[in-house]
Amino acid sequence: MMKRKSSLLVFLVLTALVVSSASAYVLLSPRRTWDSAVNITVDSRGNSTITDSDGGGTAVVNAITSNSAWNGAGTGTRVTAQRGSVAGWRLGDGVVMLNFRDPEHACNGSCLAATFTGYYTSRGDGTMRITDADIVTNTRNPLTSAREADGCSGEYYVEGIMVHEVGHVLGLAHSNVSGATMYPTVSACNNGPAAIKADDKAAIQDLY
Repeated sequence: MMKRKSSLLVFLVLTALVVSSASAYVLLSPRRTWDSAVNITVDSRGNSTITDSDGGGTAVVNAITSNSAWNGAGTGTRVTAQRGSVAGWRLGDGVVMLNFRDPEHACNGSCLAATFTGYYTSRGDGTMRITDADIVTNTRNPLTSAREADGCSGEYYVEGIMVHEVGHVLGLAHSNVSGATMYPTVSACNNGPAAIKADDKAAIQDLY
């Protein structure tokens, strides 16, 4: 049965968390996967706070399809992406979009980006198939990219943010391992999450 479109939001936030549980990756519940590589349309408008050539669009496409991210986890190609229009934005339509705005008004305060992950159906064999997932971005927090000529000055790297969010698209929840891409917080000028870590690889290998 299809879940409600707003049944689960996952957030990448700026503030630190105190974690007392076991250190390991966490999968979304119920466990769910895509049938094949997910294709993501990255908002061609870019983000106005990113001053590279196209507002971070190319930087995000390159980051989320990089072998340093999910495609390099040892399970084959998990993600393809291209810049394009998100004018047809609609949750639950099976078209995976990464929006540099937040038309759902879901990501406020210290939230950097949010992913809608509540779209999945049963395959009829006890497993769940993901049918859609979409990412929105908080426009109130300043972002940068590794392609900006002036480097980072108190902003947040869009590459690391979006590799994290694509982890949610693929079926991962927040990790308890500090430093992992799927850890729920990140500091300014830290692009470490753009490259997945051992914990993240183990999670994707478990799922796929």
